[in-house]
Amino acid sequence: MTNGLKKEDSAALKGLAVLLLIFHHCYRLADRIERYQVDLCGLTTEQLVAIAECCKICVAIFAFVSGYGLMYGYSAKMKNKEKYAVSEWISGHLLSTMSGFWFTAAVSYLIYFGLGLKDPSKWGETFYERGFAVFADILGISRLLETESLNGAWWYMSAAFVFIILLPLLDGTIEKFGGIFCIAVIFLLPRILGIGFQGGSKPYSFLLIFVAGTLCCKYNFFQKLHEYRRKKLKFICLSALLCAGFFLYHKIDLKIFWEFRYALVPFLLILFCVEYLFRITPVSLFLQYLGKHSMNIWLVHTFVRDSLGKYVFALKKFWLIPVAVLVISLGISYCLDFLKKITGYQKLIRLLQKKSDGTLCGTGMIFREDRNRIQRGQ
Repeated sequence: MTNGLKKEDSAALKGLAVLLLIFHHCYRLADRIERYQVDLCGLTTEQLVAIAECCKICVAIFAFVSGYGLMYGYSAKMKNKEKYAVSEWISGHLLSTMSGFWFTAAVSYLIYFGLGLKDPSKWGETFYERGFAVFADILGISRLLETESLNGAWWYMSAAFVFIILLPLLDGTIEKFGGIFCIAVIFLLPRILGIGFQGGSKPYSFLLIFVAGTLCCKYNFFQKLHEYRRKKLKFICLSALLCAGFFLYHKIDLKIFWEFRYALVPFLLILFCVEYLFRITPVSLFLQYLGKHSMNIWLVHTFVRDSLGKYVFALKKFWLIPVAVLVISLGISYCLDFLKKITGYQKLIRLLQKKSDGTLCGTGMIFREDRNRIQRGQ
């Protein structure tokens, strides 16, 4: 399978997503804009909030990149493996995906509880309840267990957890029934069951765009798009569809057709960026740089916005405040990476990953030898 989406483009998408994320969390609430008397530079509060709401597509971009990357890695690993390797693949990817979060979450709890910045009673009445809730949050599954979280933006870790576990099942379903069947089921199931819109911080709301990422990988969509010969027509169509998508973004009822905001428009933006925007080298390099720090920035930027709010919002200009949040979050990211290095955390995770890979390969050799003996009649 050829990888149509380059690693550089994947990193740039994450960099773009984290910029949208910061803007979204700075201005999605009108009362925050009014409380800090933000200078809107000619915009109205309603317009700024509407733009910030559009930036919610950052979550869909992360989900798409997750789907593409997981499917690419899974297909490569499983190409010459037996089915027994699925559980090892899941555990290995949970470790590699969640380990960066665990460290940041643990450090955050030590700081906030150690300095008395948060009231522990919010996590439960008893010591056991509090300990369980904190542990669940550090593991990244608080949203699944519906327990208290130190940071509301961390809900996506529960989605990442679900996506990793679902991927082998999803891959098997695609192989057997096809991608269109998967999309149809995801679209129709909540409507048939009468479940409806799950909310903007639920894994199912972003399952369709995650599946789109897996299908783009499996069917090599980006390479086919890039090789499409009618270049002018492609540019006109993508540009027109993307403009129409943003024009209709707030006009289509979210509760009826949430896939429009959380799948269709983000998908069009991803296609446009990969095909055109990321071909501008300075833009691509800058976004790639942010993409390398995207996880850390995502995990801490709301701490910066809230704990240092009176300082960053003192800058007043609406465009300058997200820049300040980004710069401070980026500095914290470097500090976190340094702490992971000096504490030996990075070495520990790499060691665990090697052991996981070694177990996987070793088990595979044993199974293949047993199978060969059976075939030889030994």
